[in-house]
Amino acid sequence: MEGIFVALAIPFKNGKLDEESLARHVDSLTKAGVDGFYPFGTTSQGPYLTLEERREALEVISRNTNRQLMVHVFSFNWQDVVETVRLAEKYGAVAISSIPPTYYRPDYETLRRYYEKLSQLTKLPIFIYNIPQNTGFNVTPDLIARLLSDGVKIAGVKDSTGDITQIMGHVRLGITVLNGADSTILPALMVGAKGCISAMANVLPEVMREMFNDFRAGRLQSAMEKQDLIAKVRELIRDYPGVDGYYRLVHLLRYDFGTVKEPYLRPLSEAEVQKLRDGLIRLGLKPRV
Repeated sequence: MEGIFVALAIPFKNGKLDEESLARHVDSLTKAGVDGFYPFGTTSQGPYLTLEERREALEVISRNTNRQLMVHVFSFNWQDVVETVRLAEKYGAVAISSIPPTYYRPDYETLRRYYEKLSQLTKLPIFIYNIPQNTGFNVTPDLIARLLSDGVKIAGVKDSTGDITQIMGHVRLGITVLNGADSTILPALMVGAKGCISAMANVLPEVMREMFNDFRAGRLQSAMEKQDLIAKVRELIRDYPGVDGYYRLVHLLRYDFGTVKEPYLRPLSEAEVQKLRDGLIRLGLKPRV
């Protein structure tokens, strides 16, 4: 697995999954040249989606793309994890992933038991999703090395720390490494990551595609310029809560788009959206009126 996987924004409207927006979004991103989709992680509001909402989203995704699918399966309810794995298999996923058990800080044995039990559910490759800024627990290369040594079937890691030293440590293990921090996609590729699972790919998929093409062709200066733009747009929403900043960016730069699932997350205010619009203009981008 390699290339650009979209940490897919899954929009809501009037309290329900906005299937029309999602269908248009998946089709547009496919045409823009992304390599795959990653639903039900952070940008998808995954922890807050019901099992039925996950099924509905996968149905929409499968109807509107032929690209690879990696499904994040974590839930606080183990039976929902089991059922999400089944849905991933049904809709042709090439891999699944999961954050470690969260809320109660896990020790190594908890980690080992969790991923071992997950591996018993499916023959699909399993990726660890490491996002310690949200889970409070960092799955380091040393921990993954222990899991591998103990026979746990880990195919790869999505690492969202933005720590290039840690990315390098994962790469040295010989597993597939996908970068999850938008500000360090290019540096991660340069030290051996196979690609990214990116929230900003919802917003600037064409720029992302060009950056990857530049990197592969050895046009590093051009690739760095595109990485800089991606990082600057990401910076515009850094201080906003939740993930609606990404959803508003899609709305401003691409097409009408739904919002987040309330009340777990909140949409940006009109003043915040205007500030975001002004920031895009300063970067030379042209938000929709």
